[in-house]
Amino acid sequence: MADNMDFNGADSQDAAFDLIPANTLVKVTLTIRPGGAGPEGWLTQSRSSSALYLNTEAVVLEGPYARRRIYTRIGFKGKSVNERGEDTYANRGRALIRGILESAHGVKPGDQSEPARAARMIRSLGDLSGIDFVAKIGIEKDRSNPDDAGRNVIKAAIGPGHEQYLTVMGPAPTPKTAASASPPNSASTASQPGSSAPASGAAPFWAR
Repeated sequence: MADNMDFNGADSQDAAFDLIPANTLVKVTLTIRPGGAGPEGWLTQSRSSSALYLNTEAVVLEGPYARRRIYTRIGFKGKSVNERGEDTYANRGRALIRGILESAHGVKPGDQSEPARAARMIRSLGDLSGIDFVAKIGIEKDRSNPDDAGRNVIKAAIGPGHEQYLTVMGPAPTPKTAASASPPNSASTASQPGSSAPASGAAPFWAR
């Protein structure tokens, strides 16, 4: 006879389906879900426009919402620019990525030291996959559906300037050194979808 399947450890229905309250701070680990677009395949192409975004899944690591999954699109290229020529969709996405890196490495926004600047640099969008940081949870609703209960998204990344950062994040992370921002070797790069090793001295995507 097959062993019994034990569901005692499963979430209750309330815990599984109720939204995490807006503005809750949680520690999460981020995963990028590659969409096959962009130079290395990490981006996803919108089905309705020319916009590109990172399709992300964040898993809550600790606390009463542990194991909950939060799906957020981080804008990389918008479908248009405003009257000032600004891609606001991409700008919001870049700001969130910067916040994620600062949260993950314990860097304050105003810190312009060499280690802090190195912490804000990545060689590939894939470097964001597997990163841990403190997220502020938001609730996003479908404006065309007044009955939509909404879904949780990452509203912002919280850095060490916030009074609750250390409580949620745990021991303060150590910022990168300049050496740790060097190009990845070919073995690590090969694991990234559709990627190839960057040319020597090539600027990270953040600086292009």
